[in-house]
Amino acid sequence: MSKVLSAVFGIGIAVVVYVTMLLGIQAFYPAPDYDDFCTEEIRYSEPLLGYEGCTDDMTLGQCRQQIKEGEAGDTEMQKCHEDYNAAEEVYGKNFFIIASILGVIAVLVSFFLFIKVTSITVINITSGIACSGIVMILWAFMRGWESTDEKLKFVVGLIIAVIIITLTVILNKREGKK
Repeated sequence: MSKVLSAVFGIGIAVVVYVTMLLGIQAFYPAPDYDDFCTEEIRYSEPLLGYEGCTDDMTLGQCRQQIKEGEAGDTEMQKCHEDYNAAEEVYGKNFFIIASILGVIAVLVSFFLFIKVTSITVINITSGIACSGIVMILWAFMRGWESTDEKLKFVVGLIIAVIIITLTVILNKREGKK
């Protein structure tokens, strides 16, 4: 029964630490808000379809003017979408870097906690923190996949893999001596 409870606490720690890291990122580095780029007026304006948007009581000049205004609205809408997408791309890349660093820190903290305290009761804490770090790293790759350069993803992935493999080898050697 104590092993089951230990596993439940380990999973709970993983979830709480992971959510706390995500909330920390959102609190100190919020994602771009679509409303900051595209006003309600621009978002909900309907594009005019050539002369079809003109009414019968309009002159040809009024109709052409309305078409020009509609095209200008379309340009504004396109520009706000492009600006938002550019900001979202920068955010995705930065999120990738920040979340990867937090994930590695969580894995390192769990490793040093496990090394310092050898009692069986700490295993659920260290494994929970390690799981939250690994999930954070996974989420960093998923969230930043489209906006992060392939070379940067490779380098960060390689560094993370080397760190995790090295820590695992050290733990396996340590446990093998016991």
